[in-house]
Amino acid sequence: MRFSLVIPLHHDSAAFRVCLRHCLSLEHDDFEVIVVSDRLVELPDDPRLVFVLTGSATDTSPALKRDIATAHATGRALAYLDDDAYPDPTWLSVAELALSEPGVKAVGGPGVTPPGSSLRCRAGGRVYASVLGSGPLRYRFRPEAARVVDDFPAYNLIVAADTVRQVGGWASTFYGGEDTRFCEHLAEAGVMVHYRPDLVVFHHRRALFGPHMRQIANVGRHRGYFARVYPGTSLRPMYFAPLIAVVALCMFVLLVLVAAGPVAALAVVALGYLAAALMSGGGTLGERALFPLGVFAHHTSYGVAFARGLVTRKMDR
Repeated sequence: MRFSLVIPLHHDSAAFRVCLRHCLSLEHDDFEVIVVSDRLVELPDDPRLVFVLTGSATDTSPALKRDIATAHATGRALAYLDDDAYPDPTWLSVAELALSEPGVKAVGGPGVTPPGSSLRCRAGGRVYASVLGSGPLRYRFRPEAARVVDDFPAYNLIVAADTVRQVGGWASTFYGGEDTRFCEHLAEAGVMVHYRPDLVVFHHRRALFGPHMRQIANVGRHRGYFARVYPGTSLRPMYFAPLIAVVALCMFVLLVLVAAGPVAALAVVALGYLAAALMSGGGTLGERALFPLGVFAHHTSYGVAFARGLVTRKMDR
């Protein structure tokens, strides 16, 4: 099976160069790599590389770049990858096996924290991959049991080319959340995403705290907007849970402070911190120390942005 790897390039970076190097080293004999960019970028001289300029002077959305790539793709399947992620060498071989199963038109897999990441990036990755950080969605960030889902991130998503064209492509101007809209289109056409734990990519994390919080806030704002405007896969209790949990926790600590004083409130906070550290799932001492603060910052950023999204009248980007 021939694959067309699609990389919507935001800007040239060290992470993109790592991505490109690993793509060209995949253990598969029939694929092309399509890089779509708003700006000229110097690429290696490799016949498998296809570079496409959007022709836009502005920052084109990833969805539009993926649609542009579709027009140039020659593969039977489109393998979507973010420019800050890189695939395991067996990525396409696993995908080919999965797509050969009857009725399977779309597959996805975990985006795990790359080895060699910095402490703050590892801590951020541990938040994403934990039950406290992502709850029932943690399989997106660590290998877990195979399952069938109706919503999956674009950093590791492979879809049959005829299916992409059948649903009209990505057809979105959203900059964040565009993968949710695309998966909703797939679900409406009766196509589900088959999650495979062995379909692995390594996805660079944003460092705690600022970069991580800005990233998850963008996710939360779009999810809140979608919960109201596109409820098909977004109007679900788990997406409201972070906001509710943060508000409830803050109110509980405040009640303890009022009822029992600052020492008792501090003791509650300390016990909660230790309990969260024990639930971090391992890692170095530094990761465990940052984890509780990371979880709180993660859910606070997401929750506030989710609330904003719920009341946002219109969101084009």
